[in-house]
Amino acid sequence: MPPQNNQQKAKKKQAIQKNVASKHKLSKTSGAGGIKKQKTVHHGKPSYRALDDNTLTLVQQKRGGFFDFKPLPIKKKKITKGAFRFESNPTVHGYSSGYHESGITTDTTDHLWNRTQLGNGLSAFPSTAPNPLKGEKFYESNVDSILKAGDGARTDTAQTILSVPQVNGGGSAGHSGSNVKTTKQKQAHDLLRKTTVDMLRDNDMTPGVASVTFGALTVASMAPGNLASQAVDAKKIKASQIKDHWESQREEAKSRVEHMYQTLSPKEQARVNHHMSNVFKSLPSDRRLANGRCTSPVRDKKRVGTNALTGGGYVSSSNDVLPTPTHSLPIKGNMSNEEYARTATLYMTQPFRGRRK
Repeated sequence: MPPQNNQQKAKKKQAIQKNVASKHKLSKTSGAGGIKKQKTVHHGKPSYRALDDNTLTLVQQKRGGFFDFKPLPIKKKKITKGAFRFESNPTVHGYSSGYHESGITTDTTDHLWNRTQLGNGLSAFPSTAPNPLKGEKFYESNVDSILKAGDGARTDTAQTILSVPQVNGGGSAGHSGSNVKTTKQKQAHDLLRKTTVDMLRDNDMTPGVASVTFGALTVASMAPGNLASQAVDAKKIKASQIKDHWESQREEAKSRVEHMYQTLSPKEQARVNHHMSNVFKSLPSDRRLANGRCTSPVRDKKRVGTNALTGGGYVSSSNDVLPTPTHSLPIKGNMSNEEYARTATLYMTQPFRGRRK
């Protein structure tokens, strides 16, 4: 898309958001909430490109993502149930894996495509949708950004063990297709659904905020190794090669999220902080955000005792600096561009996907 079109689209969206905000105040909240300025993280090399991402199939590489947004404007397109989900496919590790939508879930997109447009820039989820989606109102102008950023937020079900909110007892839950017990999987997914609703209701949402929030949400929702190891049958996880690299993969994803976080404006960073603060308030009290960051502090990557997966507690109570990510996304990229923001989400969640054949 030509740069001029991007500028026109951005101006149009800003105008819509200002108009909506003046008439229907949904979630104008405070900024960083006293969070300190983030320390600098150096940018890694080489640069990431979806076309070179071997955790994607050839079709996904060429498409620059999973769902094909090109045939019709997404707001006008009606799709079949479950169309946002991508089918299982073989990896080089000897197993096939489907995908966990770690930002906007497939059922959320199903209900989003059946939304009612209320006028004045507002829409609503159907009254037939389950909680926490049922009847919720949100800004129509946020839909495209949320969908495209959410498309890139995918992890392999074969290596996904989720964090369970404190209100549901905490702990961890295996994902369908992981070979790990899936008790409380729904409650873990509800945290993602609620966060998506909050993002849709944010009148300061941008493609960059959507992308980085989904990246940070993915890391937080993927249970740390010492917690994931408590899930029943964690030792039987389908992606057996991940057992010795669980926490190092989380730390790599974490460093990528912070790398992209620094490309955002201070106002955008404040919105990411707001959403991730709410996420961590829902998690057990021993989970926390690092000062000035949208992810948690660095964790010990070693295995604790005979745990099924590597990973221990936080290594420091100070604002420790994350390691440089093994790949970076070019800073010259424009995070206000929805396609670039989708690529950024693919980049941030890549460590949670296995290499495809």
